[in-house]
Amino acid sequence: MGLINTIKMHSAIASGNFGKMFKGATLPVLPQAVSRVVEEVNKDEPNVAVLEDIIAAEPEFSVKVLTTVNSSLFALRAKVTGVRHAITLLGFDRIRSVILSYSMLEALPDPEGDLFDHEAYWTDTLLRSLLARAIAQRVRPGEEEEAFTAMLISDVAVPVLLTTWRKYYEPILEDWKDSKRGLAKLERDAYGWDHAQASAWILQKWDFPEKLVCLTGAHTLSRDAIHEYGMDDSVAGCLAIAAKLPSSLSNSPQHCDKLIAQAGRELGLSQDEWPDIYEEVNRSYEAIYAQFNLTSTHAETTMNGLALAIRKLGLELCV
Repeated sequence: MGLINTIKMHSAIASGNFGKMFKGATLPVLPQAVSRVVEEVNKDEPNVAVLEDIIAAEPEFSVKVLTTVNSSLFALRAKVTGVRHAITLLGFDRIRSVILSYSMLEALPDPEGDLFDHEAYWTDTLLRSLLARAIAQRVRPGEEEEAFTAMLISDVAVPVLLTTWRKYYEPILEDWKDSKRGLAKLERDAYGWDHAQASAWILQKWDFPEKLVCLTGAHTLSRDAIHEYGMDDSVAGCLAIAAKLPSSLSNSPQHCDKLIAQAGRELGLSQDEWPDIYEEVNRSYEAIYAQFNLTSTHAETTMNGLALAIRKLGLELCV
């Protein structure tokens, strides 16, 4: 990536005194095995045998990996029973995504009260991650799993802030639920930073690779800011588009119209691609949501909004 670009990427998360904010707070801890998986996958030449040993030593990881590879998402003719075979079929990046997905589900706090909806949060997270993957597959082929992973971890700060900084952060979420303005905009106006930067700070504490940290911190940036920070040659633009997928808790399905238009304007993504993108995201979610103990209820709200926006373009959906 180069030192200059790395420095520019880090500047995307340079505001916010998170060390002071989280001082004395107990941050969520990922299992050590997760860090080892991420570290191995991010090597220039990951070792299949090492990954197999790490995953096989954690029964829950083995179960999740095998469940994923044998799901309807892949529609394999024969059942996969071995971890090494699963790694070969899924690929290193997809393995990282799978391990992180389930580990974060267990590690992140579930804030008390009615303001945080656990199912809505994870539904939104999965749908946006799947959308980021589908977009990247078309405009940044070969980087789709990086897009999925970065989007998956992009909002980790929200439940953490609502748990450790509740007195100050709860009013922001209350305003967001009744507003047509984006959460990041409300955060910046109130505090001078947003949850993307806070998430990046947490990921740094988890010793995540710097590129993933920077992509996470940049997912709320405008196209101009992405260019200014020297991140054009990355999936940052894909994340910025996917992050605009309306939450299942919002009343702004019309934002899907703007999302599609922005993807065309900024990424050159043809409108004709959207029926296939919709089908891909919907099919992938249907294949894995039960493994996260989720339902399809919240997803229907978001996906119906996206379907409506696509049909407005005169395009047909196979649903």
